[in-house]
Amino acid sequence: MAEDGAPRAATVRGEALLAELARRKDGDLTALLLARPDLAAPAPSSLMALAARAESRPSVERALTGLDSVELAVAEAAVALAPLRRPTAAALTRAVGLDAGPARARLHELALLVKDLPVPALAEALGLHPAGLGPTLAELTHTAKSAPGARGSGAQTRGTAPGATDPAATTPNVTLGVDVTPAVDVAPGGGVPPTTPAALRAVLRDAPASATKTLDALTWGPPVGTVGADTLPEGAAWLLARGILVRISPTQLVLPREVALAGRDGRTHAAPPSPPAVDDLRRLPGAVVEAEGARAAEEIVRLVGRLLETWHASPATVLRTGGIGVRELRRAATALELAETDAGLVIELAAMAGLLSQDGDETVSWSPSRAALDWREDPLPVRWAHLVRAWLTSARTPWLIGVRSEQGTLRAALEPTLERGWAADLRGRALQALAELPEGTGAGAQQVHATLAWRRPRATVPARTVGAVLAEAERLGLTGAGALTPAGRAVLEGRGPDDVARALEAALPEPVGDLLVQGDLTAVVPGRPLPALADLLMLCAEVESRGAALTVRFGQESVRRALDAGLGATELLDALASYSRTPLPQPLEYLVRDTARRHGQVRVGAAAAYLRMDDPAAATTLVGHPALTDLALRAIAPTVLVSPVPPGEVLETLRSAGLAPVLEGPDGVIVLGGLDGLGAGLAARPGANGHGHSTSRVRAVGVRGRRGMSRGLPTYPGAGASTYTRRLDEEDLAVIVARMRAGERQARRDAGRRADGAPAATDPVHALALLREAASAGTPVEIVVVGAMGRPERRRVQPVHIDGGRVRVTDLDRDTDMTVAIHRISAVATV
Repeated sequence: MAEDGAPRAATVRGEALLAELARRKDGDLTALLLARPDLAAPAPSSLMALAARAESRPSVERALTGLDSVELAVAEAAVALAPLRRPTAAALTRAVGLDAGPARARLHELALLVKDLPVPALAEALGLHPAGLGPTLAELTHTAKSAPGARGSGAQTRGTAPGATDPAATTPNVTLGVDVTPAVDVAPGGGVPPTTPAALRAVLRDAPASATKTLDALTWGPPVGTVGADTLPEGAAWLLARGILVRISPTQLVLPREVALAGRDGRTHAAPPSPPAVDDLRRLPGAVVEAEGARAAEEIVRLVGRLLETWHASPATVLRTGGIGVRELRRAATALELAETDAGLVIELAAMAGLLSQDGDETVSWSPSRAALDWREDPLPVRWAHLVRAWLTSARTPWLIGVRSEQGTLRAALEPTLERGWAADLRGRALQALAELPEGTGAGAQQVHATLAWRRPRATVPARTVGAVLAEAERLGLTGAGALTPAGRAVLEGRGPDDVARALEAALPEPVGDLLVQGDLTAVVPGRPLPALADLLMLCAEVESRGAALTVRFGQESVRRALDAGLGATELLDALASYSRTPLPQPLEYLVRDTARRHGQVRVGAAAAYLRMDDPAAATTLVGHPALTDLALRAIAPTVLVSPVPPGEVLETLRSAGLAPVLEGPDGVIVLGGLDGLGAGLAARPGANGHGHSTSRVRAVGVRGRRGMSRGLPTYPGAGASTYTRRLDEEDLAVIVARMRAGERQARRDAGRRADGAPAATDPVHALALLREAASAGTPVEIVVVGAMGRPERRRVQPVHIDGGRVRVTDLDRDTDMTVAIHRISAVATV
């Protein structure tokens, strides 16, 4: 208890946190920024700004999401014990029931504890009743004395900050009993609360059963009980009369913290935190796990390659939101012979690895990127290593494809809104949970979810999300039959691409180069085909089944595909014969030669513009004209030329060469360009058409410029580093630490010019922290307020309450109250 009767300080002041950070070495500050990355984004200008940000409520909330169950329990115990006694390592060990030393050291490293005391935001983040414990007797007494109109302990209302919500109103309450007696109003000195286990046992020796039952219900929380306004249960009345319970409102009773700890025998938690029991684990031979993983890895690489081929031939149109529509997803699923959800994973995986890009002018579409060309040339293990490393570090969430958003719309594949900042971390933690099991041991989604909840109790995702991540890992070959594969372990450990590729290559079966061709136009490869054989069969055959052996069927469509790729009939037959153990059957030779005979009889080409004229000699002159070489003109008939250049550019180039061409529409009508149809108006007059064409065959359009304006491409996965996946390394953080040191020295030099020597807080986070601290401690500050006309004004004020971006203060010089928007306060300094 402080000298003025107020409860002792339960949290550390900002000056102590700043002094603690200033004492740390640069390496320790870098470690702090690595553990709490939000402190470095944006970079703090000084150590004072860092301290203010570290003790802010949002930053502390983020830090709590990284604590495991033991560290969180120790943090709760520290907050609960701080108002009563210093939460030393020994006190925390006794309170939690296990060795609290490592967790306590971790909390100090994270700047959540300073000299064993918690920062104020830690107490706020853990709630009004940490570990299910109520307020202390000192807090209750101080609140009762300061509450307006307080009368003894009857109808006491626990004091709150102006504008804040009554804590009891937001706390789960226990309804106390049904046996009622008239309401009892106990005087403050009516009973001495028992604050030790021995004293509590002595008081309860003659307690009625209802009182014992009521106390048991409140001891381990929640500590607030609800009663009737005019009636009181017998057990609650007995406890209230002896000071064990305290009335905080006409309908609420609370168990003081000291009494609850006495009932708990000094412990803050009923049982020490322990990891979840791991039962019903699947134990499989290592060979089975490796084989399942290798099969899945080979399949996912094949599917991604097939997707790239499909979208190379026919790119997928991009929606305005950046994703692809349902029709494109179904087309990809048909080509891959997969369900739409599985096809969505393949599409997203290709984008994560940077194998897709957006291209186009008028119509933007998804197509293979330049990196995809190099990727297809790599061996299978190298291609797989590239895919899984991209998946592990990606913020994309493919399992959300087809799920409705908060606005009620279906989420599409490849749309930017599928990024989640926690996705990459969740993938790593889920695989790490499997990595800690014995080799060849698999766990289900519920078991992994329980492990993750133990390690991050305040950052637990739903079990179905964990199941989706494990299903993706199984599909990629990182796990086999639910157990982590050796190749998956190499990926998780962060080994290089070559090491990961070697780990998968060791699990893959030896490829075979034998092809058993049968008379019914089918062929069988007894095992995993050689890469060259697999590419050949992909060109000229359709896959009928996969498994221990590969079965394919030859047909006109598949053979024509090989001929389209540039193979001749003889080349194709020779290539198949080089892998066949027996001579090729005649039906296959007849099929290949008959298809080749009819192949290419009709040719289809592409041209952006055509030129037609009446004189064949004029066409020949244009082809050889030196000023028209950029148009790449080519004759397809004596009087018809084609060019890959757009019509607008062809027109301008011909006119620059001294010619007078006209533009012809796709229907053969002469198109006259003009501003706002002026050319069409003139052409519509009798005799105005100087080209000798009928005006009924002339129409006017606005001719597009030389280069059409390309609309801005939306952000897409694989386009660059994602905001969610970018992490500052130690070198970047070392630069930030050096700048903070320099900023702190500059702030101290500026403070030396002030009369009081205290530096003014100009950083918004630091200024807000000073205002909160002043409101809590009841100390005045000097603020600089920028008025509506932009003129700064200094005021000496007493902060009263901060909420919703506004601060209510009392102007000490003018003796008035006012509310100021926080963004109008440019500086805060202690007085």
